[in-house]
Amino acid sequence: MNKFYLYLNKEDELGEIIEKIKRVKDKEIILVVPEKTKALSHSTNFELFKKEIQSLDKKIYFNTDDEKIKNLARQNKFPIFLEETEERIFDIKPPKKKKESEGEITFQPTKPKLIFNLKKFFIYFLTLFSLSILGFVGFRLFQTQAEITIETQKTLYDLNEVITLKQDQTLPDYENKILPAKYFEVDLIKTETIKTTGRVFTDEKPYLKVIFLNYLEREIPLVAGTRLSFEGNLFKTTERITIPSAKDNQPGQKSVLALPVNLKDETLKINKGADLKIVAWEESRVKTEDGSLFIDVIKAKVEEDYDYGAVTKIGSVAPQDITNVKLALEDSLKKAVASDLALKNPETFYLFEPDLVNIEITNISHNVGDKTDQISATGKATYETMKTNKKDFDDFVKNLINQEILRQEKKLIISQLRIDKIELLDFDAKRKIMTIGVKGQAILVPDLVPETLKTALQGKTIEETRDYFKIPGVDKVTIKIFPNWKEKLPSDPQKIKIVIK
Repeated sequence: MNKFYLYLNKEDELGEIIEKIKRVKDKEIILVVPEKTKALSHSTNFELFKKEIQSLDKKIYFNTDDEKIKNLARQNKFPIFLEETEERIFDIKPPKKKKESEGEITFQPTKPKLIFNLKKFFIYFLTLFSLSILGFVGFRLFQTQAEITIETQKTLYDLNEVITLKQDQTLPDYENKILPAKYFEVDLIKTETIKTTGRVFTDEKPYLKVIFLNYLEREIPLVAGTRLSFEGNLFKTTERITIPSAKDNQPGQKSVLALPVNLKDETLKINKGADLKIVAWEESRVKTEDGSLFIDVIKAKVEEDYDYGAVTKIGSVAPQDITNVKLALEDSLKKAVASDLALKNPETFYLFEPDLVNIEITNISHNVGDKTDQISATGKATYETMKTNKKDFDDFVKNLINQEILRQEKKLIISQLRIDKIELLDFDAKRKIMTIGVKGQAILVPDLVPETLKTALQGKTIEETRDYFKIPGVDKVTIKIFPNWKEKLPSDPQKIKIVIK
């Protein structure tokens, strides 16, 4: 059965719609409803519409893109056109008459012969296709669309700020550039050893360099003057020592000097690695806790070749050695403070100035002229500074830049921030206040958020749109509106496309 297409206007009232339907003679009507047709957008109106249609003995199909009207139609039992497959078209022949033997006439229906009507199908398809094309073209013509292409450039901002770190500050003060911070102190003690550079010749008999090896798993102390012998020649150690315990299957080792006290051979020479006897233990045969002889688990050997008759050149403390060991200690303490700060404050901003490390030399092992190959110095380092969270510091600097951007009424945002230099300008440790200078550079770009732009530009003319983009960092704006005879951007933000280059 043919259906009649009835096209409504968006502004039609409910009564007008019903009157249009009454004037149609066909029993099946396809009602083409534009989007946002007010008369059919409310459930109350739809119920009134349904009552009027029921009295007309007509079947109404709805054809609309408005989802709200579709839902109301379904709720009121109206079919949606083409929502389900249309019924197939058949030609059915009427029943044939036939005389029976009794003379009575009965009707014997023949089986319906299904014949597909190609012509009707082609007309139907062509009509639907044409409507689709017309609808698409109409939509494109009457639905304004726009594309805005924005070409931007970077703006450089030179950062040069003076910031105060203050312990009793609770919140950031951007006007006075004060950032809350915490005072803290580092204390370290360290010893540094260097070789002496002085050398003296002496006719004194040379010292024997001895190395002790300890195979026990405990330390062994030896008093100064411990006697050592080599082929009847006697030496005595010059100082008290402690031989470390064995570790990882390796003997503990300790070096010491020994003076010749009773030599039988005036031309005595001893090769490196020669064994020496520990006289007291050889004589007493002292045993360890497990029953071993000490002479079996504690060994003494010659550490360097020894020549009793040679003129000796020995190390001594030169004046520059005192200076050098102090400088080496100071440098070592500064590095130790820097390492301690970095290790204990990984997520913290703090200022470290090596020259502000307070160093006190507490002890130097030797004086100028002392005979020794090494000299040691022990000292204490104290360092005071202020610290705050790294993120808080970075955010504080960025907010200072943002305030300057706002003051100049520029629509820019920070893309990148590089801090090149931070220097200490003043530090009052008693009041816990530090003033620093911060220098660097920020890269600024236009503050262009596509969704925000779409809302701001909806319904504006081309000239108004160009004026809107007269901001720093925007080089060029290209505006395309379709159809091209339209003078304003769409009122629907979703119909505006933003491209930022």
